[in-house]
Amino acid sequence: MGVIVIKSILKLGAIVAITLTFSSCSLTTPTSSTSNTKVSQSNKQSVQVKDSVKIPTTKEIVNTLASNEFEGRYVGSKGNEKAGQYISGIFKDIGLKPLLGENYYVEYTQSVYKHFGMLSAGEAKEDVVKKLDNVVGVIKGKDSKKAVIVSAHFDHIGYQDGKIIRGALDNASGVSALIKIANGLQEKAKQKPFDEDIIFCAFNGEEEGSAGSRAFVKQITSKKLYDSIYNINIDSIGAKEGGKLALKNMSKVSNKLYDAVKTTLKKDNVEFADTRVMGASDHFSFENAGISNVFFVQEGIEKLVHKPTDTPDILEYDKIDRIASSIVNFIETNNGVVFKD
Repeated sequence: MGVIVIKSILKLGAIVAITLTFSSCSLTTPTSSTSNTKVSQSNKQSVQVKDSVKIPTTKEIVNTLASNEFEGRYVGSKGNEKAGQYISGIFKDIGLKPLLGENYYVEYTQSVYKHFGMLSAGEAKEDVVKKLDNVVGVIKGKDSKKAVIVSAHFDHIGYQDGKIIRGALDNASGVSALIKIANGLQEKAKQKPFDEDIIFCAFNGEEEGSAGSRAFVKQITSKKLYDSIYNINIDSIGAKEGGKLALKNMSKVSNKLYDAVKTTLKKDNVEFADTRVMGASDHFSFENAGISNVFFVQEGIEKLVHKPTDTPDILEYDKIDRIASSIVNFIETNNGVVFKD
């Protein structure tokens, strides 16, 4: 989550800072049965869906994303790229369709400058423009002009003082919920198609000004893909030492959406409070475009995120699953509803 803590991201003596330019928490190994590996920008394979595959559990997903192999998932790093590949593989196993193009990678660019070592005054910087990816899949509905966008960011802050900041709570928890929601809704869609497209976005670059989600919102609005959209954003849920969901509506365009979400949460006995967590996340990209949005975040996370102690053992996985199941219920109950104030 892009909040609270001033980031000091040190990886083997290298500091990476990122400025957006648009175009268009050692634990386990990945358990997805397919990888849909992105070897290079010019060698991305089209999606072929397999039948009867095992989707990793919430705990397995968090353990994998927070493992040494993914190195804190800092945007632009090898660990970050591996995380995108892992999520893409699961999307493929679930049977999601690509939204744009032949695979799940939706590309955008960021201007990246690297300080190699501890720079002293007068030393040179290397500036590069790096192509990065959001990971996006869709369950196609009967009305191709309506869409629900469920999102969670998969990047984190990499290293601090030589230690991996694993980001189990922030935001492997949200990604695990995103995947559970996608799998649950896909099973329902096999029985009866939804009236709207349901888009699942694993966003990159949230820790650097929500770069990936801002690029994505610009892409879909400029292409005028949909007449009606609303966003459900999930960032940092399920902490044992956290509180209820902080569900204070700070949006200027989402009163009807928040009211409907609260109705479902009450029915499902998911606790929430009229409180807020200070800071930003990817729902702001939708807010700034005038798109209805609701933010799922937990109270009391300020003391837990962006620290070496943000590891899988601080999470309560049943809590994540209950929230994800309630979101599934919400989308099913409000199938085809347009949320505009």
